[in-house]
Formats: sequence, structure tokens, C-alpha cells
Amino acid sequence: MRTIIWLWIGMLMVVGCNVPAGQEAPPVPPGVGQPAWIADAVLYEIYVPDFSPEGTFQGVIKRLDSLQALGVNTLWLMPIHPVGKKRAKTDIGPLGSPYAVRDYYAVNPDYGTEEDFRALVDSVHARGMHLIIDLVANHTAWDHPWVTAHPEWYTPGPIDGFTYPVLNGDTTDWTDVVELNYDNPELRQAMIDVMQYWVQEFDIDGYRCDVAHGVPLDFWRAAIDSVEKIKPVLMLAEAAEPEMHLAGFDLTYAWPFYHQLKEVWRGAPLHRLVQQVDSTLKLLPPGARRLRFTTNHDETMWDAPPPVLFGGEAGSRAAFVLATSMPGVPLLYNGQELGVRERISFFARTPYNWEAPESPALYTFYRRYLNFYRQSEALRYGELTVLNPTADDVLLYLRTTETDTLLLIVNVRNRWETVGLPEGIRGRRWVEVFTADTLATDTLRLGPYHYRIYQPWRP
Repeated sequence: MRTIIWLWIGMLMVVGCNVPAGQEAPPVPPGVGQPAWIADAVLYEIYVPDFSPEGTFQGVIKRLDSLQALGVNTLWLMPIHPVGKKRAKTDIGPLGSPYAVRDYYAVNPDYGTEEDFRALVDSVHARGMHLIIDLVANHTAWDHPWVTAHPEWYTPGPIDGFTYPVLNGDTTDWTDVVELNYDNPELRQAMIDVMQYWVQEFDIDGYRCDVAHGVPLDFWRAAIDSVEKIKPVLMLAEAAEPEMHLAGFDLTYAWPFYHQLKEVWRGAPLHRLVQQVDSTLKLLPPGARRLRFTTNHDETMWDAPPPVLFGGEAGSRAAFVLATSMPGVPLLYNGQELGVRERISFFARTPYNWEAPESPALYTFYRRYLNFYRQSEALRYGELTVLNPTADDVLLYLRTTETDTLLLIVNVRNRWETVGLPEGIRGRRWVEVFTADTLATDTLRLGPYHYRIYQPWRP
């Protein structure tokens, strides 16, 4: 149970700012970091229609062994519910948005039946893996039954008496959905009932909460405590604000890091990324974790896949290593491992060719790296020490625990770079974990977008 008995103070509500002088980050809220398997999680985001030739829950089951071989152990399913048809954005794609939920208690019939979904959860658990689903608590589709049965559960507004979601004081262009009103206690209880239902009836392992900061924090506190009376679950907030952890969320998005990472690849000084990491980590309570990624469903649809964003395959590999070797939990979006370069819309069905990756080399990289991550105590739990925080082109840093140490070196430029090794590093002998090359010199020359991961040499 994650009862929270105090709130984050005002200064800590600004992502990326420094903790005021003389003030420490608050202690860990009860429950953050639980269940214990979260610390070992490697997330994989699935859009069911694209993930198999069938585009169904059964199709996902057929590919679970390949996912396990890839190195992931926690699956996040994008919304599994029926999609709203009223005011659907079919001009973007024929399916409409899966985030326009028509019924919280049903599964999308295009994906299969409730028994098919139950079989998927059971199959995931049989492999020692976990499964979370998307929860869209900020809004519903216009043809959700609550709109007519309980109009008082929605925010009043100028659109037939309702309104599109309003975020940060601005009305969004999400014209296919209508905003829920959390001032209504009955609505709050109805949403808690939904959250309990999928955990109680299908034994799912948690939720990724869409637009989480658009829902009041006190609702999340009550809802998460209520769900965890059933079983410990993973709670991932689609939000960057550290205060979300005080409502009981285990994971928040590393959006500031991701945006700065893209700027670095466009030529911004690397030290700005270092400053962002350092300042954000100071704001997080102990046990809280950031979700680290180089794409997700929104980025692949609205921006571009990693090989385009990060200067090709080599750049996308370096960016992924840099992102996911920061403290947190790594995320892979389905299709990312294939090396796709085209934008992929989740408003339409676009099955990937899983049998023939566009880049076999990139697939091999993700499989090798993620399996190493799963085995590395330093990457999963280690303290971060940046050795050259003022660097602009090559980052040197350590991840360390009492029993495991890694030295990571990443060239963020599409050119050869030479970096000097600091005291304490050049006086030791290191071995690269993938190539077994030794590092026993005072300088290292790296090719464009090259990276190295070293362990101390042991005779």
C-alpha cells in the first residue's frame, strides 16, 4: 500500500531545476520502487495490430519466445479496449486512436476475446515475465456509455455541453475524446473500480497511465493504494514531473533527457545533457526511476524512428546506449529493433515483417545489449559518476555497485574523436564487454557514433 502522508514542496515541481541550497530531496515515499522486479524491468511497448501477422492477442502469444530471447521481460500493451467511432479521427487513419476508449471493461474485438487476453497474461506469467496495459484516465471516446449515462462525470464545456481535454490551461486538438471531471467523487470511484477490475480479474501487473499529469494527484494516491490492496503493481506515469512519484508512481518519463538528447545529436554541447541528468536525479526520491527511451509510439508516429532522428544506425545505437545506461528502466518500442525508418501510425494497421528485419545488424545489437543489461548489476542498480561533466563530444562515466563496475564511453558525434582518460581510469586495465578488447592507454580514439563498455580486467 502506498499511503502518501506528505506533498512535494513547490520548488520540486519544476522538472530540471536544482534542489535549493541546503535542501535535500525528500525521503522515499512508501511503496515507490515496489514490486521488487521493477528494478530489473526491461520494457517493451506493443501495439497489438502491428505486432504479428494476425494483429491479435494470440499473435502476441506466438511471439513471446522471441521477445524473451530479445532480452525484454515486461510488456506494455497500448490500449486494448474498443475504439470510439463517434468523431473518430479517421482522416489520420482508418482505425482511429486507441486512446479514444469506448468501453473500459471490454477488449477490442479485433484483438480477440477476453479469454484470449487472459491466455496472453497467463502465457506471459508462465515465462516469468510481466504485463501492464495502458490506462486512459483523462478522457473517453464520445460514444463511451458514461457520456449519456453520467454526463456529470465529464467537464462542462462549449461542445455539446462537454469539452476536449485541457492541458496546462490550453484546450487540446483531441477532438475525438471528451474530458473527464475528477471533481466528481462518483467518477473517481468508477475509475478506481476499472483499475481494480483488470488486476483482480485478469491478474495484470500494472498500468502505464496516459496523460497522467492531467489527472489530480490525490486521485492517483487513492487509486494506487486501492489497487495495491489486491497485489503490488508497476505504475508508469506518462509524465515527467517528479511529484508523480509522491502519488505512488514507480516510473516517470525521462522526457527532458530525451529532448536534450535529440538536441545533442543536432550539435548542442554534450554538457547540457549531463546537467539535465544531474539536476533531475536530485529531484527524484530514492527508489523512483525514470523511463529511458529513444522512441515510443508517439515519437515514431509524429517525429521519426531512431535511425532517422539519430543519424543512422550507428547513431541510433549510440543514443540508445547513452539513454538506457543512465539510471532508470529501458524501453523498446515494437519495430524499433527491426531498424524501421518510416513513420508508423498507430491510427492504422502496419504489420512489420518480423521474419526479415530491415537491419539484421541493428536487431543483433538490441538483442546483445539488452541481454547484457539484464545481467549487469551496474546498469540496473549502479550509481552514476560522470568523469568529464564539461565534455561536448565524448562522455565518460561509471556505473558502480559494491560488486560491479562499468566504464562507458560514448561518442555523440558523427566524426572521429579522441578522448583522454582521467586519473584512476588510465591507471587500470579494462576489458570491453562485447569485443574483449583491452583498454590500457592514456587516450582512446573512437569512430563516428562509437561507444565502448568496459569492465575491470580480472586475471
